[in-house]
Amino acid sequence: MTDLEFLSLLNAVDFPRLYWELCDRFPVGLGPARPLGWKEAIIAAFQEMGVNPRYERSERYFVFEEEEIGGFTWHGSLFMQRYDVELIFSGQSQDAHLGTVLAVLAYDAKRLADPTFKRDRVTGPPPYPRPAYNGDLAALKGIVREFVSLVRLVKDAIRRQEGKKGESEQARAE
Repeated sequence: MTDLEFLSLLNAVDFPRLYWELCDRFPVGLGPARPLGWKEAIIAAFQEMGVNPRYERSERYFVFEEEEIGGFTWHGSLFMQRYDVELIFSGQSQDAHLGTVLAVLAYDAKRLADPTFKRDRVTGPPPYPRPAYNGDLAALKGIVREFVSLVRLVKDAIRRQEGKKGESEQARAE
């Protein structure tokens, strides 16, 4: 899979709209920075979704839903920041890396579909928004649950695309 194929796949599942709607549901506001219990809240939200994440303590991030599909090992990563979270989806093969933070993926996918598209902080919403929990542990859990759903949506689309590739290769071989 190439970068362009990956971005096209994101457009096929309407990823930019879904991600920006997530950001709209959890806008930046005022709240305390990283409240007590944040790690437990994240783990609880993952567990509610049937996910057992791996926690990397040194960088304060969680890795989850690791799965090999089409020669890439795909996974989601959640980096805990002071007021918001950085959400990442990526895949790694022997000689390629696809994916990055969801804010960039959404913008790049939309720009691929419509090169004239532009989000502008002055005339509209910022180009690279992130969902913010604003010190609210319930909001943080909501963000985690929606992030897991987005990761699963994209992985399902990758599986479907890889299945179609396999069918085409099989048909050519016959």
